[in-house]
Amino acid sequence: MTRISTAAENNLVLYYMQQNQSNLDNLNAQISTGDTAQTYSQIPEQTSQLVDLRAETAQQQGFTNTINVLSTRMQTMSLSLQGIETAVSSFADQLPSAAFNQSNPTISQQASGLLQQIAGYLNVQDGSGYVFGGTDTSTPPVDLAALPTATASLTTPVNGPPSSGGYYAGGPASAAVQINTGVSVNYSITANNAQAFEPIIRVLNFLANQGPFSSTNPVDQANATQAGQMLNQAVSGLTSLQGTLGLQQAQLNNELKIQQNTVNIAQNGISTIVATNQATAITQLQTLETQLQASFSATSAISKLSLANYLG
Repeated sequence: MTRISTAAENNLVLYYMQQNQSNLDNLNAQISTGDTAQTYSQIPEQTSQLVDLRAETAQQQGFTNTINVLSTRMQTMSLSLQGIETAVSSFADQLPSAAFNQSNPTISQQASGLLQQIAGYLNVQDGSGYVFGGTDTSTPPVDLAALPTATASLTTPVNGPPSSGGYYAGGPASAAVQINTGVSVNYSITANNAQAFEPIIRVLNFLANQGPFSSTNPVDQANATQAGQMLNQAVSGLTSLQGTLGLQQAQLNNELKIQQNTVNIAQNGISTIVATNQATAITQLQTLETQLQASFSATSAISKLSLANYLG
């Protein structure tokens, strides 16, 4: 061991001891956190890259969260569309002949029950509100109370607001939602859709309120036939909506995979910059501890102090 004989040399030893103590603290932090740096100032040359990688990870995670919310909403919508299509298809298959059956349940009774069922499908909610209400997710979009009864017809649309004799109490269609940089999806389907939901509600309301129907009445025959045709056309509209929704769900799944890959790449980049090699760090720590202990011993001998007194 080099003999310390001057104040200058002793101060130099103290300086290196402080340096080693600082390095020791840093290694302890690396081992406990798994990161080579605890602040950006410790990696100035890589700070910009690390900030960019962390920002990319946060942005992609935000998009992932959005996709998960949309996926849940679209799945809820899809289940309702399937339920409506099944129920309406089954009902339409009975027309026009079932319209003239006077035994219970009559066509009017069946139509009334199905109308309530359709309203239930369209008033479905996910975790964030009513899914068919457009921008208004807090109000049930279908309100049947104001629909015409005595004046119900097959020709007058009923998808206006309740204040004008319609059923739609929701808001405008929701805006497209961004699911990645430069990528948006316009998933909004509102309960006032004129190709699918409105004709169904119009026909069912007519059948529920304008019966009984007679097979010998030409007007009733024409109306029953038209009702069946309108429902079949509406089912085609439902099929189209489901197809579009299915494509959008596939798009979400594809974007989710892209984001997961992007996040993995970014996290690997972050790990390359800040991740600690535990085995190397522990070896360095042990070496520094040995050096520091030797320095303490040398300084203690010079000043004739114990190590405990020095540290105190």
